Amino acid sequence: MIDDPINHPPHYQRGNLECIDAITAAVEDKRGLEAVCVANVIKYLWRYRDKHPNDPSCDPRKARWYLDRLIELLEDEEFQKVIDEMDDPLPEPRTTALGTMD
Repeated sequence: MIDDPINHPPHYQRGNLECIDAITAAVEDKRGLEAVCVANVIKYLWRYRDKHPNDPSCDPRKARWYLDRLIELLEDEEFQKVIDEMDDPLPEPRTTALGTMD
């Protein structure tokens, strides 16, 4: 991996994998606050020994905060309604002699 503290910080690298790539895969099917919470849990657990070596429990505590927030979100009935609506397939576009209407 490249040693670049801005684009490729060492505390976000593990072998040939960067944290951003793992996060991208993990949140591919998530949106909004759900994606943010999942991404932050991964980020904080990914780097916890490297970013704060003198306080290794700092980032796991941050991850726990986001995990608790994610659990609250997933248990919220209104949020579940929104997710269920997002999971519904989009209707097929209507076509006429002039072409697609939707």
